[in-house]
Amino acid sequence: MRLKMPLKMHRLLSLLAFVLAMIGGLLVVVSALGGLERLSIGSLAVNGLVFLFGLGAILGGWLIYTGIRKLGGIITLLAGIILFLLTGGAGTSVLLVIVAGVLGLVAAEMKPWWAFWR
Repeated sequence: MRLKMPLKMHRLLSLLAFVLAMIGGLLVVVSALGGLERLSIGSLAVNGLVFLFGLGAILGGWLIYTGIRKLGGIITLLAGIILFLLTGGAGTSVLLVIVAGVLGLVAAEMKPWWAFWR
């Protein structure tokens, strides 16, 4: 049985980037909400920023998936880098967001295999 429309490589990379950004962003948001028991002003500010950039990573992954790949990749990659700096490089979730941003940028620049010789 043949598919009517085959899954192209940039769509596959976009789907993978969306899934990675969604998982990483949700893990970041949950970790930011879990750190609210400390009541110092500095930790609340950092957790608030981590929460917002986690939502930004989810939004960037959604943009990658819906077709605005370059902007979504840039947003996701910037959110991942800022999360890396805010959390001190802690956790797999930040690395998932960074990888999702890179995959989104790669998917934005994908060309068909025959276009490399033009």
